[in-house]
Amino acid sequence: MPSGEPTPGRNRVAIVVAVVAVLVALAAVIGLGLLVLDRRATPPTGPTTPSPGSVGPPPGNLTMRDDTTTITLTWTDPSDGLVPFMVAGGRTGQSLGMMATVDPGRTSYTVNGLSTRVNYCFAVLAVYDTDQFATSDQVCTSR
Repeated sequence: MPSGEPTPGRNRVAIVVAVVAVLVALAAVIGLGLLVLDRRATPPTGPTTPSPGSVGPPPGNLTMRDDTTTITLTWTDPSDGLVPFMVAGGRTGQSLGMMATVDPGRTSYTVNGLSTRVNYCFAVLAVYDTDQFATSDQVCTSR
């Protein structure tokens, strides 16, 4: 075999390493999403106290614009563009589920494809580290 061609064994090792890296990253995102799922979607009752894993303030002034089949969420960034956010949402009265990750510095997200007959609640999490985050108040539709 010529010395310039990679050996089949090395290709397999590189593929296995890449797959393992992707699985570890996916597990971290799913773990954080499961923390969100544990919260119940209820109408907001006041300011949310940061959880014990928090290291910074939660996103502030969460608002939504309800255009029936789409909802645009906006919030203030307590980190001045240093941390990413996770958007969680679900039907009113059910657990919130992770819907999206938003890059640092962005303070809005649009949810598409919603039912015009269902009420929804949303929250935004500032992700300070894999196990350190702060959750905003919830906003809910009233249809």
